[in-house]
Amino acid sequence: MGRFRRAGALVLATTLLCASAGCATHGECGYRECPEETTIRVEVERRFAAYPELRPPNILYVQVHGHLVTLSGQVNSEYERRLAESVAAQAAGTARVVNLIGLTNTSR
Repeated sequence: MGRFRRAGALVLATTLLCASAGCATHGECGYRECPEETTIRVEVERRFAAYPELRPPNILYVQVHGHLVTLSGQVNSEYERRLAESVAAQAAGTARVVNLIGLTNTSR
């Protein structure tokens, strides 16, 4: 019985997390990016381009679901990681930013 409770709790937690994060917004546009999401993504990428610190060799990816912006990739420092999050949060239409950006291992 305990196994079924844990599985049920896991399903409930996943459902609530996705709903709060915007995962459940695949209705109208399916799994394609909606026009409003494209606008937000392009705006975030445009803002990134204005900061030399965020340009290559850094690698940044932007995904948008609803008004949730998810950042991933790699940068050279914690400063650049936080800068990317701050810049993305300023883009019109962004309600929340999830920062999954990793740091490049420079300790060779």
